[in-house]
Amino acid sequence: MFASAPASSFRFAVVVSLLCLAAAAPAGARSDGVRVGFAPQRVVQGSEAAIGVTVRPAGARCALKVRYKSGNYQPDLAAQSATGGRAVWRWRVPLTAATGRAKATVSCGRAGRVSRRFMIVGQVIPPRITVEKKGFSVRNNPYGGASVSYGLLLTNDSPKFDALKVYVLVNFVMADNHLIGTATTTVPLIPAGGTYALGSDLGFPGAAPVDRLEVVIQVGGHARTNTPMPALANVHIMPDQFDQTWMGEVDGELINPQPSLVLQSAQLSAVILDQSGNVVGGGSGYAFATLPPASRQVIKMTSGFRSIRMVNAASAIVSVEPTWVQGGG
Repeated sequence: MFASAPASSFRFAVVVSLLCLAAAAPAGARSDGVRVGFAPQRVVQGSEAAIGVTVRPAGARCALKVRYKSGNYQPDLAAQSATGGRAVWRWRVPLTAATGRAKATVSCGRAGRVSRRFMIVGQVIPPRITVEKKGFSVRNNPYGGASVSYGLLLTNDSPKFDALKVYVLVNFVMADNHLIGTATTTVPLIPAGGTYALGSDLGFPGAAPVDRLEVVIQVGGHARTNTPMPALANVHIMPDQFDQTWMGEVDGELINPQPSLVLQSAQLSAVILDQSGNVVGGGSGYAFATLPPASRQVIKMTSGFRSIRMVNAASAIVSVEPTWVQGGG
């Protein structure tokens, strides 16, 4: 027969076994060795964020991962040693980071890991106006002096906000980098994600040896205006009735598609393109007839085009600055 061990010895063996199992548990399952000292709660796109942790044992190697709601991770977060038992990361949240809940996870090897969630808030990005295309044409006048027809295609890069009171300064630069002329215009509104065709001309008392255009733009403000726009149809280019070598005007139809608004008046601006899509000049005009809903009128833009040769004028891009009133107003 076998001798049986005392009950107290059996209990001691069980306790020893449990302690051994606890010692064998993977260190990564523990988080008490890593604690969050500070972490963000809300961060605006494009702003700086920071997180700090305390670590035991001091000197442990720690890594940070930040995952945004889209599933993308924050790049360039270098691992670091918890010198003095602390580790801190600072980074800039991308402007393109997905809004919503993000998650920051700090892993410190055997010391454990810890996670915190925080909110990414969308940034209000002011509109930026880009000169998509620009160009000009020069004509020496029969009775002396010269005129320059110029055009700019101005694009609002903001997908949400209209650009308001857009100040445009155009310098006419000679080959020696000296200025020969300057023109200024203020465009009341360029819609979000839209393009405005700015065309005009400038006269010179003598020759106009213009080599290039230099453009400076300032945006006066931004808003979500949801300004309705009239429609255009049958836009075409016409030659000067006295000299068909040169361009004379841009004609077409202006349409009010709004069901309850009356188009009281409209300022018109056009940019002229050649067959290759290059800007060769521009001009402007007005529409003063009152347009009730679902009506149309003829437009004739006659200012600024006479420095453009007809052979170079292939198409026109027209922009409208409308003035609306409520029907019956």
